[in-house]
Amino acid sequence: MPSQPPLPPLLAPYLSTQPESSLTLVSSILGATSNWLVLRFLHAALSNSSNNASIGLEDSPDGKKKKVVFVSFLRGWEFWKAEAKRLGLDLTRLAGKQQFAYVDGLSELFTTPKPTGNTLPTLSAGSPAPARTTLPLRSQPGAVPGRTPAPASPPTGQGSASGPSLSEPGIAKKLNFAGQGLTALDKLERDISTVIAKLKTAEDDEILLIIDQPDFLLASTGPSYAIGATEMMDWVTGLQQAVHATVLTLAADSPLLHNAPATSNQMATPVESEHAAFAIGLAHRAQSVMQLRTLETGAARDVSGVLRISRGGGWSTGAEENLDEKELLFYIQRDGGVRVFGRGES
Repeated sequence: MPSQPPLPPLLAPYLSTQPESSLTLVSSILGATSNWLVLRFLHAALSNSSNNASIGLEDSPDGKKKKVVFVSFLRGWEFWKAEAKRLGLDLTRLAGKQQFAYVDGLSELFTTPKPTGNTLPTLSAGSPAPARTTLPLRSQPGAVPGRTPAPASPPTGQGSASGPSLSEPGIAKKLNFAGQGLTALDKLERDISTVIAKLKTAEDDEILLIIDQPDFLLASTGPSYAIGATEMMDWVTGLQQAVHATVLTLAADSPLLHNAPATSNQMATPVESEHAAFAIGLAHRAQSVMQLRTLETGAARDVSGVLRISRGGGWSTGAEENLDEKELLFYIQRDGGVRVFGRGES
């Protein structure tokens, strides 16, 4: 078990509740990743009431039940399951109790579904035949000693021929990108919204949506798929409408945000331009922004990085008017614990 509490007391007020329809933007860089902070958002929403009271967290108003839909585009299910276990969260068990749903946006995002039937591709006149990569199946395998029979075809709706399989317990959906532009993004939105609707078993359930690194989707598609910052912003907006609050993480490394000067020798790439527009647009819409970065003075033995919490462009007086802007230091320990402290504190 970690020597430090799962939720550092200085962070508890920022992780416990998010205003309705709010967007919290978490930015990170290669030297200061957001994994540990995302796990603390999960712990704050999914841990039981007795644990929350011991660290100063409050339950939802009016006794509403908190649930989490977690969509990750850059890290796999096994990673999150193992890291959450170190904090005392059993995500598989929570998924079985309808408190948590994991949407896999990585493993089969660009997997082409296998064709069904024996339909052969149509070739136009003069086009070369496609290169053969597998041997044709001449006959059904017989009972030959030492050879296992071919696996039976899976039932409709449960096999790879009809789409991604869901063999891993705890995974509610595996996303598959198909098409271009808004058509492809609309399909992903419908898939995620379906998971949200299934998890919301009561009208007063509060669903927290965590979207981890959707900038990977932007970078891996881009102009060739007619997807840019504008389309991604609309996609995020559509998902926000189905949940109580949203937490979104993305990369904020300098090459991605500070485009190269447009000179004859060096031009900004489409990835740089679209990523910068996406990140800046989200920051202008977010109620709060949590920036993770390394120390400007270089690596330190007892400090892993800096966490700056500030109001985003979407901040307005109201429920979030008490947001206390501050800059904190954090230290990630070998056992998974995290110590958060102010400058000058030991």
